[in-house]
Amino acid sequence: MAAKPTLEAGPRRPKGTGRQYAHEVLRHSILTLEFAPGSTLDEAMLVEQIGVSRTLVREAMIGLASEGLIELLPNRGARVARFDLNDVRAYHEALELCQRAATRWAAIRHRAEHLPSIRLERLAFEKAAKLRDADAMIESNRRLHLAIAAACGNEFIAGAYARLLTVGLRLSRLLVGYEVNQNMSLATHLDLVVDQHREMEAAIAVGDADAAERLGGSHAQVSLDRATATLRNTLAGEITLPKVS
Repeated sequence: MAAKPTLEAGPRRPKGTGRQYAHEVLRHSILTLEFAPGSTLDEAMLVEQIGVSRTLVREAMIGLASEGLIELLPNRGARVARFDLNDVRAYHEALELCQRAATRWAAIRHRAEHLPSIRLERLAFEKAAKLRDADAMIESNRRLHLAIAAACGNEFIAGAYARLLTVGLRLSRLLVGYEVNQNMSLATHLDLVVDQHREMEAAIAVGDADAAERLGGSHAQVSLDRATATLRNTLAGEITLPKVS
């Protein structure tokens, strides 16, 4: 079934902004899971709902495909990139490896001009966490880790890490957007993430590569633990079924 935006069609964007607008609308709908993984994207419907040209919708799709959020299908249009339970472990294995490497090398290779960007995004995440603004948390967290990647001095690792961070954006919403019935509340989880961000920034700033790598790995593990608990949580235990005589 084709994905259908809930955004009402409005006036066209001013000249020169339509491409970015289409990109942002589609990206937000994918990241908020309004467009389910694997769902077909109806190009004509998107043109009508977003209020931009078919060309701009196609360009937005191409851009999102380069981020790994859309799959372009030869002669069959496009669909939202799939992300199923079997991908979670593989994703976190790759994320942990890249995160450990990027954080370790950032501690060794960073330059003075890298530190303000890391601090800026770390503070942006903390502000979003206080407001419980899931969208802002997701984006500021991604920008923080991209700032760390930029300091690692290896463009291949930084590129692979950036792609993993984008692929994981939909999973990130499960980590910061919902309460789950487990030992660690959302508030406690966010406090832990904030503490880890501060510790990673400090380790990078003083050049403590071993601590930076350890924190990068444990940070990925916190994400995996939360994702596993969230995906495992159901309401089935709250239902009392009648006994069958």
